Amino acid sequence: MAEAGAAVAARTAVARDAATGGGAAAPYVERFRKLYREHGAGLAVDAADAAARAAALEELAATGFPLRHDEEWAHTPLRTVVEQTYRLGRAATGPILLDGVAAALVAGEPVALVTSNGADATPDTGTGDGSAPESANGAMRREWPSGTAPPAATLFTRPTGSAFTRLARVFGRRYEVHLDAAADAAPVHLVHLTAAGALSAPRVRIRIAAGTRVTLVETFAAADPAADAAPSLACGDTAIHLGAGAALTYVRVQAAAQDSFDLGSTTVVQERDSELHALSVAVGARLARHTLNLLAAGPGTSSRLGGAAVAGAAPAGDTLTPQLIDNHTYLEHAAPHCASRQLYKMVLGGGGHGVFSGRILVRPVAQQTDAFQLNQNLLLDDAVVDTKPQLEIGADDVRCTHGATTGRLNQDQMFYLQTRGIPKPAAGQMLARGFLDEVVGDLPAAALRPRLLELLHRRLDRLEWSPTS
Repeated sequence: MAEAGAAVAARTAVARDAATGGGAAAPYVERFRKLYREHGAGLAVDAADAAARAAALEELAATGFPLRHDEEWAHTPLRTVVEQTYRLGRAATGPILLDGVAAALVAGEPVALVTSNGADATPDTGTGDGSAPESANGAMRREWPSGTAPPAATLFTRPTGSAFTRLARVFGRRYEVHLDAAADAAPVHLVHLTAAGALSAPRVRIRIAAGTRVTLVETFAAADPAADAAPSLACGDTAIHLGAGAALTYVRVQAAAQDSFDLGSTTVVQERDSELHALSVAVGARLARHTLNLLAAGPGTSSRLGGAAVAGAAPAGDTLTPQLIDNHTYLEHAAPHCASRQLYKMVLGGGGHGVFSGRILVRPVAQQTDAFQLNQNLLLDDAVVDTKPQLEIGADDVRCTHGATTGRLNQDQMFYLQTRGIPKPAAGQMLARGFLDEVVGDLPAAALRPRLLELLHRRLDRLEWSPTS
């Protein structure tokens, strides 16, 4: 009987490992356990915080990384991510110079938070006089109370965490930002910089006061844009609570170093009559995945989610390294009379791999839900796209649609431009730009549009592709 029980337990363990990657992932989890044991002592603010981090580490050890047969990660291979050896980056000892992408996006506007390798830092815009960007009016930053976590995760009907949110709970420093800025205030920025070879996991909780109208830009970029060294890993975890009647424009920019990894998540809870316009812009990293979880918790909410990404092989020495960019969205309608719109677009050059997985769940109580989801992909060369829009509807008085398209440049449009004297490569670039511009063009924050478009266009210009494809 004992032997039979042991056999059943062994088969159960094998099945669990096949489903979760636990067995294969165990050596990689041990690397992170060793990193925390040797260098994580300074992360905890008190005994309760240390206990919470230790518990998250044990949870990660129990579940492992999703290396095999996990449907949610089937198209996002993680072995290259978890087999690396990372270090805990040091906190900055002086003002952090905002240059490159970060400086171009901030453009002297208010900054609520800057982190360097996950640690709080003082920004320096590089103006020559040591001045920092204007502080964000109405913003307050402090550590979370010990032992607490964003309540958003407990409000969804399905788990929203992953191995990388657990990593953030183990290694991340925690920040809280309250925003109650005036309607016409300039965009407020959060900037997260990661050095080569470092593990960075900032955990940010943002509270938008009821009735507030604000624009928030969260940027993940390399600490040294010119550096070409060991891969880094950023797994930022952002939670946003949108108060009743508030209106938030939220832009997440991923411009990590070309040989790094970014696996972050954003969770948003909308209260009654709130409005959200969220845009994800991704151009960097060897492998990047952003997970957006959105809960329409109160009646009358509206949300507009967009994504614009460019992926293609990036030069690494004498070779080209394939690039994968993955957008996962999970939108849960938990109240009646709510509306949501999703439009995610990606342009892929040679060696690019694009992934989109979007799920809309409508609870039975969420009558008169109006939800729309569309993923569109443009292939400029040999590239791979995996797209999976999904609907799960529990109410009977709804209007929900979804779809996906993947194709190449329109030859009629190419011919028209060429007959006007535009060379074929330039014509292709114009059409690719216009394809992405639609997503950015309806962003309410007009001042941000040219900066984001410039970022996307520069990445398009570096794509490896053949005009004859």
